[in-house]
Amino acid sequence: MDLYEAIATRISCRAYDGRPVEPEKVAVLQEEVSRINAESGLHIQLYGPREDGFVIEMNQDMFAGDIPMYAAVVGLSTLDAMEKAGYYGERLVLLATALGLGTCWVRSTFNRDTARAELAEDEDLLDVIPIGYAPAEMPEAQQKIRANIRARDKKLETLYQGPVALGEAPEWIRIAIRDVQLGPSAVNRQPIAFTQESADAPVRAIIVDKGRLVSYVDLGIAKLHFELSAAAHGVPGAWEWGEGGAFVLA
Repeated sequence: MDLYEAIATRISCRAYDGRPVEPEKVAVLQEEVSRINAESGLHIQLYGPREDGFVIEMNQDMFAGDIPMYAAVVGLSTLDAMEKAGYYGERLVLLATALGLGTCWVRSTFNRDTARAELAEDEDLLDVIPIGYAPAEMPEAQQKIRANIRARDKKLETLYQGPVALGEAPEWIRIAIRDVQLGPSAVNRQPIAFTQESADAPVRAIIVDKGRLVSYVDLGIAKLHFELSAAAHGVPGAWEWGEGGAFVLA
């Protein structure tokens, strides 16, 4: 499974069976973290159990089971860093999914006093990403949480604002929008839309709900899903950073 294929299988996993992640998989994740940090300027870190076996305290109303490890997504408290946290953090999420692991983006439903993260000057812990194995059967409470959140999915047509209706847009754009919808966002608000001034104009990513800073993390996640999908369907390109940034074809 590659990163694009992982888009269709990734879920926000809120229950874990406590099995440790195999050292070889941890090594693959750590290699990716090192690449991401060098490329992005972020300071993502992986943590497993402490000597006493404790990892991190999660909100028990939202999560079940023991989480064996997590990624601390650390960066400057700037809009640029938050967007990159979403883009590169989701790259780590999709790699973990491809390795058969469960993950979940978590911004507030954990005890920050129990989270380990090395913070340089002006850095902040932006998010944590639990990583581990889902149980063979997801507890009913977590199933309901997921169902309630995904029920808020926006219609695909609302995620595209172009010269034609989404159904008349090029196939690669239609598929990319679908793959964006499959991605996570804070409480599934899906605050991102993709615009085009004309058929020949570049696709741009905008934030339609600008009242929440976390929307910039969602912007990065949405851009990654769009980019991976476009490349998988024969339209490679790369995003300009920032709200309103263009998807520049290769």
